[in-house]
Amino acid sequence: MELTRGLKHANRYRKIAATLARHGFGYILQEVGLFHILSLPKRLASDPNEFNMHSIGERIRLVLEELGPTFIKLGQLISTRKDIFPPSVIEELEKLQDEVPPFAFEDAKQIIENDLGHPLTEIYDSFDETPIAAASIGQVHKAVLYDGEEVAVKVSRPHIKEVIEKDIDILRDLAKLFTQRFQWARYYRLQDIAEEYIDAIRDEVDYYVEARNTEKMRANMADFPHLEIPAVFEDFSSRRVLTMTFLEGIKLSELTYSNKKFNKKALARSLTDAFLHQILIDGFFHSDPHPGNIIFTDYEKASFIDFGQIGRLNKEMRKHFINYVIAMTRKKPDQVAAAIYEMADIPDTIDHDQFAEDVHYLLSKYYDRPFHEIRFGEAINDIFATSHRYEIQIYKEYTMLAKAFITFEGIVERLDPDISIVEIAEPYGKKLAKEQFNPKNNVKDWIKEGQRQKEYFFDIPREVRDALAKLNNSHIGIEMKVPKINIFLNKLDRISNRLSFSIILLAFSIIMVGMIIGSTFGDSSSPLVTLPVIEISSIVSFLMFLWLLYAIFKSGRF
Repeated sequence: MELTRGLKHANRYRKIAATLARHGFGYILQEVGLFHILSLPKRLASDPNEFNMHSIGERIRLVLEELGPTFIKLGQLISTRKDIFPPSVIEELEKLQDEVPPFAFEDAKQIIENDLGHPLTEIYDSFDETPIAAASIGQVHKAVLYDGEEVAVKVSRPHIKEVIEKDIDILRDLAKLFTQRFQWARYYRLQDIAEEYIDAIRDEVDYYVEARNTEKMRANMADFPHLEIPAVFEDFSSRRVLTMTFLEGIKLSELTYSNKKFNKKALARSLTDAFLHQILIDGFFHSDPHPGNIIFTDYEKASFIDFGQIGRLNKEMRKHFINYVIAMTRKKPDQVAAAIYEMADIPDTIDHDQFAEDVHYLLSKYYDRPFHEIRFGEAINDIFATSHRYEIQIYKEYTMLAKAFITFEGIVERLDPDISIVEIAEPYGKKLAKEQFNPKNNVKDWIKEGQRQKEYFFDIPREVRDALAKLNNSHIGIEMKVPKINIFLNKLDRISNRLSFSIILLAFSIIMVGMIIGSTFGDSSSPLVTLPVIEISSIVSFLMFLWLLYAIFKSGRF
């Protein structure tokens, strides 16, 4: 953990640690060393058995609710990951509500005036001080522009960005720390989930992002007359203020009690068509279609609202997902497994045959069931959960899609219990499969690939010229990796050291022989005899011999 940042947010760390300890998770903090770092009293490291009256899922939910907006949003994200977390935890986290008391109108007014640069009365003809909805990130007021247009004005909570950034720092640290210390954190890929959440909440707190998403979705859904998307008024919007068309409607929970008549079957069908079009055609879909983000405005009209969370699939991803859908509808386990391999990072140790067999087992429970009885989101989630057990890491775009499917399927089934997303999706899959094999589309792909290769081809002379220039200037380093090269070099060292030892030993022997011959047959008047040259040479040679012998033995390569 980064202590400089930890010390910077010490008070928030203590608040989080105390809350976790109060709900029976103090032993985890003690094990990772946070008690020592934060100087917390050891009495907080309670025995988890003291809290057996509440389930782990319930205690996690209570912790997140107490810690506020950032952690409530995190819990809501975790509640959608049915492919990873156990049902007992998911059920509790699904109870998390993002409804909090509204903040003061004066704060909202100050934010609007600061961001838009004019007094509130000059921007809006009328502005309701009481918000019509409030959540952890912001709240919504109803207003009227000077041209008579009724609008919904979304205002960010004061200082919410600073609060969230501080909590993001802490979440990153905790995710890293837990991943280093606990096998369960590595198994659940805690750091990946934290990064996925960070991206999502940063987008959600920036209303410029939501404005762009809303406008793009409005353009994409222009051909769906039964689906309304609010328009954004850019002149009256900023990073903390978002002004949109006000849509009068009711939520799913209010349909049964409404005096207004609604064609529920038609609504279910039009919503499903639009949602599948977003995924399979546009690759730009509402990734959080919970009941609060869909309202019903007329007999056969509905509206998606709140585009803070958007999923994206590029062309290649859509192709892989379509292959996955086709394989599932045809109930081909080998093809489903092959499609999964295109949608994930696959570990080298995976048992492909066993994985295909498990996929076959999962699909078998759908073999004899008619399409209208198959829950598509549940089927996707079953396969993804099995993949997780094999440590297959499904790309986050697909897990986001699976979550959206499960949530959306629950809504349309409440409107029409007999609807089958699989049946509605099948024509899309067939149409897109035909397009994949359409020669015109293949030719277009070949042309695009040819253009890319042409660019590479024309880049080759320049790259070669640059490489030769660097080589001429001696700026190129060459790195070679030869298997077991170290073993070879060690043996070479031993051979050279032995040769050196032998040569020195031979030289020393020759000197000794020379000394003996000189002393026996030498002339007493000879300078060689009168001067102690031989003695000096022998001493020097002997010392060199000892030094070299010591160096060779010290190296361990003799």
